[in-house]
Amino acid sequence: DPEILVLFRVILSDDDRYEVRTAATGYDAGLVTEQFRPHLIVLDYMLPDINGNRVCETIRQNGELANTRIIVVSGVVNREEVDDLLRCGADEFIKKPFNVDHLLKRIETLLTA
Repeated sequence: DPEILVLFRVILSDDDRYEVRTAATGYDAGLVTEQFRPHLIVLDYMLPDINGNRVCETIRQNGELANTRIIVVSGVVNREEVDDLLRCGADEFIKKPFNVDHLLKRIETLLTA
């Protein structure tokens, strides 16, 4: 969602602790992840070309990204899908619409854990 990408860029770029990269598709996210090696990824479950489970599995299979934290956000997921995302390697699930302050606290917590 382009609006969510803008929101993430604005709220995270305001904090000089974070260097932010965004991607609109799973393919683009894979390219950015390979080049940038993020400490944390905020991932939408329903990407236009792939679902969050596959992205989590791919990240977890890459030893160089073993310590990358993953927060999945979505508004269209049931409990079984959330459990599956966590099994596939997500560290956290946050339901849309989400509270920005809560998201920022979860990001900070995961990055300092």
